[in-house]
Amino acid sequence: MEKEEVHLPFLDIDIYRKTDGSLGHKVYRKPIHTTLYLHKNSRRHPAKKQSVLASLIHRATALSDQDSFTQEPELLTTVFKGNEYSPQKIK
Repeated sequence: MEKEEVHLPFLDIDIYRKTDGSLGHKVYRKPIHTTLYLHKNSRRHPAKKQSVLASLIHRATALSDQDSFTQEPELLTTVFKGNEYSPQKIK
């Protein structure tokens, strides 16, 4: 028997059906997304680097529901630690 899996990517939002039948939403990334952002040592103005962090956190809070919100900051923390940002900047 086939299991119905409903995911509707639309304007950076992934709308999906939860196990209880209600709809949820989270940040959508294409399958080919590489999670590459500005490296800490890049020759950009510090405000530009900080704005990348701030905009991605804002995107996570604006587009994620309560169930999927915890996954997004964990992913962003991992990505920016890999780009050598300090924990203070990430926080």
